[in-house]
Amino acid sequence: MLRRSLVVLWFLGLSLVNLPTVQAEISRNTYDTILDVVARTYAGAFSERNERLRIDRLWPDETNQASAWREEDRRGEIAILRIPGGIARQPIINADAFTLIVCHEIGHHLAGPPAVWKYSVEGQADYFGVSDCLRRVFPKLPEYSVLREETTPEIVVDRCRTVFISREERQLCMRSAMAGARLTRYFAHKRHIGYPLFEMPALEVARRTETGPPSPQCRLDTYFAAALCDPENRATGADGPPWLCTQHPLQSHGVRPRCWFSAAGAE
Repeated sequence: MLRRSLVVLWFLGLSLVNLPTVQAEISRNTYDTILDVVARTYAGAFSERNERLRIDRLWPDETNQASAWREEDRRGEIAILRIPGGIARQPIINADAFTLIVCHEIGHHLAGPPAVWKYSVEGQADYFGVSDCLRRVFPKLPEYSVLREETTPEIVVDRCRTVFISREERQLCMRSAMAGARLTRYFAHKRHIGYPLFEMPALEVARRTETGPPSPQCRLDTYFAAALCDPENRATGADGPPWLCTQHPLQSHGVRPRCWFSAAGAE
């Protein structure tokens, strides 16, 4: 069968990290379970676009980067995720952070503009990964990472309680924010910088929408904003998909942060 590789983009992770005092938390069964749930959740979305979703499960592969790209064959386009086991075995990565990695790669295919060619930029994929993907996938998964309010930063607990009414929605908000915290610790560790903090959002303001990976702090700000985006309270008639919160008095906490997103000419 003839296949034509179109492009390979968006790698998550650059070099192998060894933390001898911490053990990797993800088993092969957990890896497969997460990928099964994500595949079932999004198969229909790709079908509606006349595409097929294929997740390449590369558990023995020690590569510590995940990627999204496309191929084309005689039946049409294939949206591909390449998920090596090496990224799941990184010591800082727990099951919830791994789920966010997979959701981020789904976001490159489905999150829309701002985009480069057919791929959503990094910040947009981050936002979609929490606001749409984790919101849909986490309720279908076990609570791999036990969430206790007393170990969650007070700012996360308070803001999730302010935005959401039901206990389930608040727990989902907190769990999603903490998945982002764990993943951005991994990004920060690779750069040999301090861990990002919910209490200290990035100060930079992008003049143009960034297409590459934002700073770890900016990414944490994005994950937190996406966790706080409440689709039920979006502005009436707001443009964009239902998982995206744009500037509005009821949703100022859930908008894409300006450390990577610029509305001027972004979409």
